Amino acid sequence: MTGWMQRPFVALGMLALAMSLIPLNDALIKLMSAYMPLAEIAFVRGMLSMAVLAIFTGGVRSMLALPAPVFWSFFGRGMCLVLAMILYFVPLGSLPLPTVITIFFVSPLLITLLSVPFLGERIGIHRILSVFMGLVGVLIIIRPGTAEFQIEAVVVFGAALSYAAFQIWTRRLKSVGNLSAMVTVQQLCYITGFLPILLINYFLPRAPSDNATLDFLFRAPVMPGAQDAGFIIICTVAVLFLSMASSNAYRSVEASLIAPFEYTAIPFAVIWAIVIWGEWPDALSYLGMTLILAGGLYTIWRERARDVEVMTATPMPASTAAAQPGEEEGRS
Repeated sequence: MTGWMQRPFVALGMLALAMSLIPLNDALIKLMSAYMPLAEIAFVRGMLSMAVLAIFTGGVRSMLALPAPVFWSFFGRGMCLVLAMILYFVPLGSLPLPTVITIFFVSPLLITLLSVPFLGERIGIHRILSVFMGLVGVLIIIRPGTAEFQIEAVVVFGAALSYAAFQIWTRRLKSVGNLSAMVTVQQLCYITGFLPILLINYFLPRAPSDNATLDFLFRAPVMPGAQDAGFIIICTVAVLFLSMASSNAYRSVEASLIAPFEYTAIPFAVIWAIVIWGEWPDALSYLGMTLILAGGLYTIWRERARDVEVMTATPMPASTAAAQPGEEEGRS
């Protein structure tokens, strides 16, 4: 099954499906942001994910068998995602869901650019032009220097940067450990990263205010109801699938080629915002989304037209740096 999952088009297809589902997770968290703190949602979701992995996979056993240097590399990678999650979800209290997701999608562009110095990958003029097109789209969404600009947009950009670092680190660990252990360590990072914040929420809660962003981060925990439990379970399933699909894709396929497939989330974010809140993006937002999608789709078309082979059969410079010959078996 692992070999089948690592086929390039299977890995990319799973990633596209996961990215089409993840806006539902974001929408449900935005709904809960009105009365439940982010740390409580993330901590409970992390505990449920760890339980699922312990029962249905060998992830916990594989994690415990990791050599200490590999474990801490996985842990550092996972904490990049914890930081990205905080910076991504906190602005949801103030910004519309499509706006947050679209700004966040500067991350695939950052991944494409960072894959050159950190992974030794090559990108041609066509990919550079597609990245430029996407960046223009992001600027149209953010609208710096205008009355519509909100500081939370900068926070979301920080989430995108942290997420890009997370995925580049994933690629550098391509030949280290195994996917199950990597995903399990990631859930452990959610638990250990959000537990201190949850304790602060419990002992030093923030009084309600007119700042939805800070309230979402620092309000007191609440007892989840049946609906909340259902929401968190759905979020857990969506995130576990995304964790598996994303980690598998970035370990199997060239990072700069994967990035455009993550844009699948943008139209689904618009759909959920319309269905749940009746929020329709304005004309400039549609223009920005179109430019971002066009840049990603053009990259895909260009690679298909050139019939470029996805580099999975031969080790990339990053994978050989991560695991020298003879070390991979001992670590896996």
